[in-house]
Amino acid sequence: MKNIILLSLLFVSMTSFVLKPTAYYFVNADKTVKIEFNLNSENTPSYKVFFKDKVVINTSELGIIREDADFYTGLEIVSVSKPIPIQSSYTMLQGKRKQISYTANQYTVSLQNNKGEVMDIIFQLSSDGIAFRYHFPETLNEIKKIVEEKTSYNFDATTKAWLQPMSKAKTGWKETNPSYEEHYAMGVPVNTKPEIGEGWVYPALFQSNATWVLVSEVGLPRNYCGSRLVYNDTSKAMQLTFPQKEEVFPDGALNPESTLPWFTPWRTLTIGSLKTITESTMGTDLAEPSIPMDTSFIKSGLSSWSWVLLKDDSVNFDTTLQFIDYASQMHWPYCLIDADWDTRIGFVKMKELVAYAKGKNVKLMVWYNSSGSWNSTDYHPKS
Repeated sequence: MKNIILLSLLFVSMTSFVLKPTAYYFVNADKTVKIEFNLNSENTPSYKVFFKDKVVINTSELGIIREDADFYTGLEIVSVSKPIPIQSSYTMLQGKRKQISYTANQYTVSLQNNKGEVMDIIFQLSSDGIAFRYHFPETLNEIKKIVEEKTSYNFDATTKAWLQPMSKAKTGWKETNPSYEEHYAMGVPVNTKPEIGEGWVYPALFQSNATWVLVSEVGLPRNYCGSRLVYNDTSKAMQLTFPQKEEVFPDGALNPESTLPWFTPWRTLTIGSLKTITESTMGTDLAEPSIPMDTSFIKSGLSSWSWVLLKDDSVNFDTTLQFIDYASQMHWPYCLIDADWDTRIGFVKMKELVAYAKGKNVKLMVWYNSSGSWNSTDYHPKS
């Protein structure tokens, strides 16, 4: 009898162990994109990505380290939501399509650290990929600062990548880097290190298990910095990294900081064929709506532009007259006047050009230098 009771207890114990979920699975509506979510041995959140039942991203870590709290290790799953259908539609003045609809399944994982503080990870799975972001739902007026975001992308070692190197900040002409694109690395192994040594910028394209994956970020609020990717030799994965210390504006904050509640930017994975990636509108699907305003005055069109052909000396009254005439002859709506127009032409003569252009049914666009005190460019008007 004693043995029977022990066997029964053992059976109940084993049954409980088997029934306890060790992983959670999130899918999009057509079940082509799937996430496996779990906590690893360090109780760090992790995810794995499948496309049509093939692994395209191996188990990868997630998490946030704040100055005041650890949301990376020692976490506990509080709850995992059922899928919530997300639907939106919007209109674009420019882009891939005018009328756009977005649908996704949203899952929210609520996690708790050893202090009892809560962080959510919100996943949205659409027909063309995955987006996720972190959310601190508590309400606090105290400023919280993020030291490191642990988001990573663990591609298989056989993965090929198409990547643009990150510039070394405050190098190049007049300290303007990062400003212009560096030469792309094309079809290189995923663990390739750029010669500049500062990682890679978005968007970053990968071919994994015959599937294409485009990694980027969307919806950066003003309290969160842009990020980049650096290959982590320890974890053997691409990890999201914050800006170089030189990238900060004078007297500005480099790393993210905010009161709570706080949503971080979306991390996006566009997944499928190159056609899917090319046609995807995930970048605008997840962006915050624009400020309501009358957009009827916005008209796209071609422009004549003297500087692109003739450089600095072309920014003068007589040459600009010729380029206004050229725009008119070509039935182009605009003429662009480039740097230093405020002194090379002057405000009095600029009024004459505006009146002349109006008679030709051409509108003028003028350049200005928005770099402020961050670099040492001389072109003006500035700031």
